[in-house]
Amino acid sequence: MPRLLPAVAALSATALLAAGCGVSDDGVKPGLAAEVEGQQLRLSRVDRAVEDYCALRAANPQASAAPTALIRAQFVVGWTQAVAVDALAGEHGVTLPSEAIDRTSVQQAWEPLGTIDDDNYETFEWLTWIQQRLSDPVAELGADDAGVEGQEAVAAGIDLITQWLDDNDVTFNPVFGSYDAETGAFGSDALSVPVSGEAKAAADTTALSPEQVADLPADQRCGPAAAPAAVAPQG
Repeated sequence: MPRLLPAVAALSATALLAAGCGVSDDGVKPGLAAEVEGQQLRLSRVDRAVEDYCALRAANPQASAAPTALIRAQFVVGWTQAVAVDALAGEHGVTLPSEAIDRTSVQQAWEPLGTIDDDNYETFEWLTWIQQRLSDPVAELGADDAGVEGQEAVAAGIDLITQWLDDNDVTFNPVFGSYDAETGAFGSDALSVPVSGEAKAAADTTALSPEQVADLPADQRCGPAAAPAAVAPQG
């Protein structure tokens, strides 16, 4: 099964992990994106992050587009996994980056995408917090747990995170659709995926072609629209 989320989110140098997590049968409370080990992850934070992130991508002609629903799902999955890394670090002697995120780190990570200012800084500080936990610490966890190095350590770290989330019954808000532990993705849901003609052509938002994604309505597309087709000169 896929071990990493698709790269369409283009989180700078980060690939958010999407190994299959267990999902509780209990519904999450309204206003929450997810619950894990007693922590309540607010849906409003995810939605604000999606708004700020997609605004930068839409204004950047070099950025590729992705379905907004897919970005939203990736952010909430990445958040739960960052929580798992925090919980596992102490058990495995892994030193985490500071909770206080340096502004220079935020700017270096995200300003290639667009301008980081006071209005969107909180979003990209939060995404940097996730990014820092889903990078080197994952390999360090795997190395300690399985005694391996390199990509094997990364894979072992993902397995460890996955198992921790299974054991702690992570629960996602149904607004994201049905989470499939076999594919590491959310299935179609009328509230979470685009409903345009382009989107209906593919039940899974990850299966949309770049052309289909670029043609999505602005409120369903995270990134720039498709460039107008060239018109051949007449005469």
